[in-house]
Amino acid sequence: MRKWTLFLALFVALGCSPKSKPQVQQPEQRPSWVMQRPIENGYYVGIGVSRKMGGNFDHLEQAKKNALNDLVSQIQVTVQANSIQSQMERNRVFSDEFRSFTRLSTNVAIESFETVATWQNEQEYWVYYRLSASEYQRQKELRMQQAVALSIDALQKAREAEAEGSLMAAYDFYFRALEAIKAYTGDPLTYEEGGKSRFLGNDLMESMNRLSRNIAIRVNVSNLQVKPGRPVNQEIVVMVSHPRTNGKPIRNFPLHVRFTQGAGTIVGNATTDENGVCRLRISSITARDALQEISIGPDMQSLVRNDKSRQPWLELLDPQSLPNEKIIIEVSRPVVLLVSDEKSFGQARANNQLEAATRQRLQREGVRFTDKPEQADFRLVLSSDVRQGTVNNGMYTCLLDLKLQLADAAGQEKYSKVISPVRGVQLDYQRASDAAYRRAAEDLELSIIPSIIHILYAY
Repeated sequence: MRKWTLFLALFVALGCSPKSKPQVQQPEQRPSWVMQRPIENGYYVGIGVSRKMGGNFDHLEQAKKNALNDLVSQIQVTVQANSIQSQMERNRVFSDEFRSFTRLSTNVAIESFETVATWQNEQEYWVYYRLSASEYQRQKELRMQQAVALSIDALQKAREAEAEGSLMAAYDFYFRALEAIKAYTGDPLTYEEGGKSRFLGNDLMESMNRLSRNIAIRVNVSNLQVKPGRPVNQEIVVMVSHPRTNGKPIRNFPLHVRFTQGAGTIVGNATTDENGVCRLRISSITARDALQEISIGPDMQSLVRNDKSRQPWLELLDPQSLPNEKIIIEVSRPVVLLVSDEKSFGQARANNQLEAATRQRLQREGVRFTDKPEQADFRLVLSSDVRQGTVNNGMYTCLLDLKLQLADAAGQEKYSKVISPVRGVQLDYQRASDAAYRRAAEDLELSIIPSIIHILYAY
């Protein structure tokens, strides 16, 4: 009986006790620095956030990257006077790559940032960085001094190479000197020389331009007269020297040889040999300009061909400081002896319609004509005749056979073409013959003469 009493009491107690209430989730408590950007005197602040994606941890690195970018954006970058960038801006020669160098000077000195706080929920991850402004400046000054020391060492080696006449080595060391300070192109870097304070960037630019100005390029010929379709026998001999070598030629020096007007093919090694000489030839002229021009100067692109990161430094070179020799090429027009034998039904025609069309088309391309075989560069022969065809429903058909032969002054055949038959249809044979010749003249101008022009100008 007592057991039932206890069981009943326990049942009543459980039944009458209040039911447990479900837990109410508290709203997310975002920290104040997430809600509002903090301001700390003497510090640069960077806040970064990223969304969580899947089960990986990429959001940690992304938030850090965003915070550092935010921190860097707080640091004001000013291009100061007597810096490389300020001089480039004055010369109106300034690229985005130089601007990136200025940003680089900011990035290299933010290693001592500290993590103030992090916060996350199910969707986001936040990070709060700060960097002491005084510590940032101290690190930048230290790195700048190290960079200047490396640059000065390369500058001295460049001057030594220049004094020995090793121009390519001198340029290489100048570029190394600039590469050492590329993160500080917006700062007025100074160094001591001869008891005086000097601006390093300005000295590097002036030294390179002085080196370029003193290069002497001499060419054995300044004017060439050539004929299309014929090889240029005159050899072009180029010699490079520098005052530092007492007038001795510079060996292994690369040259940029190109047509600045007209076009053609230049063969030969454009780098000076052990005797400081390079020998070139024009294998063909492919443009129809009466006056053409070849320019010869230093191949500055070869200095950065194996290291494209050096490309921006070429902008520091004043184009006016680079030597440049020119060769004027006078291209004579091809002279053609044109012979035409045009017939209808075996009889000579009163007018040479094909000859007139050919002559007119070639003259528009600058071709000259002569009646004297000894003056001709080419001989072009047109032979044509018309034969009678069928008559259908009162319409007469004529068939024209045409042969063209082009030979050079030595009699060697350069082109041959047979067109047969070219049809002409009209109310009688005579008018059908005229129609066939008109059609043949059109075919000549559209499909045959362009090939002849190609040969005359040796394309």
